[in-house]
Amino acid sequence: MRSVFRSATLGVIAGVLLAACSSGDTGQQIVADTSAPSEITSDLVSKATAEGEVVVYTNSPDELWDALIPQFEKAYPGIKISPVSLNGPELVQRLLSEKKSGVSTADLVIDSSPSTFFNLKDSLAERTSVFDAQLPEYAKPWPGVYAVSAEPSIIVYNKAAFGEDQPASLADLAATAGENRGKLTTYDIDSENGYAQMWTLAKDREDAWKLYEQLAPSTRYELNGGSMTQKLAQGEYVAGYFQSGLVRGLLKPNGLDSVLGWSYESDGTTVVPRYTSVVQGAAHSSAAALLQDYLLSAPGQTVACSSGLTAVRDDVAETCGDFSVKSVIDQVGEENILMVPLDETMSSDKPSFAARLTKARGQ
Repeated sequence: MRSVFRSATLGVIAGVLLAACSSGDTGQQIVADTSAPSEITSDLVSKATAEGEVVVYTNSPDELWDALIPQFEKAYPGIKISPVSLNGPELVQRLLSEKKSGVSTADLVIDSSPSTFFNLKDSLAERTSVFDAQLPEYAKPWPGVYAVSAEPSIIVYNKAAFGEDQPASLADLAATAGENRGKLTTYDIDSENGYAQMWTLAKDREDAWKLYEQLAPSTRYELNGGSMTQKLAQGEYVAGYFQSGLVRGLLKPNGLDSVLGWSYESDGTTVVPRYTSVVQGAAHSSAAALLQDYLLSAPGQTVACSSGLTAVRDDVAETCGDFSVKSVIDQVGEENILMVPLDETMSSDKPSFAARLTKARGQ
């Protein structure tokens, strides 16, 4: 049974996922491969089918599962996916509490918040996926922890506010900050993904704090992506930065492309991996391993990108188009891709980072 979905990603994400059969602005159709990956052994499939279910604790939106589950069941009709939507802190608290009390808990965790994995590190099972060798290094940071997708950050802007002079970088936005006081927006530092992106840019770019000091006084910080998108369309904001790459698939199908445009942050496109891990002592450990491997397979990656996620495997880039990390790298250049790492320094740095950002905001 699912809990109420409270994603800080997009309140209107249903439009993204239900319309993600076309890839960004290219109009390319994404045709998912719904076959069962041949590399997954019949022994694992038999064990997983005998278990019959996999319980997933996740911050991925309900609409993603509505799109993905029917495709998975075509490959493995005997296994039920039971997703429970929780934000990062709720997910951690619930799983640890259940494990402590000895009651049944999640079999698999899928989350895009790094702190979820920092806090659950001792509760995650180590395993090697059969697809390990086919994945980029950033997609396998810890034994048993794998990224099934990685969403790029983008700038979303109101076309009427910029005319032909559309922002293509954070520096472009910073140059307009003085004339747009209170009209720029991004995620609040209390948003796990928002902070992770801010921290990553500051870690990898020497001029990051110069940009923040220009942007912060003109920025209004929010926790909800859907609210920011709505206010951008209404003209309350003129531009938002560190916005979810999922928005790429939202604008045209929902008629917002006449009002809003988007661009990658050409001077530093942060990319947020969505990690997955089997839970130690999982009641349905084989089904959890099967689902993890399926999502890392070439067919599973095409199902993921057709559901609105950005695939990590290079060999599905032609199928997934804009919804593949390879495509993003090809467009902005590898030197401008800043992958959010599973680096626990991120957590210890937060108090000092927050204080510096507050000072930059003039508060």
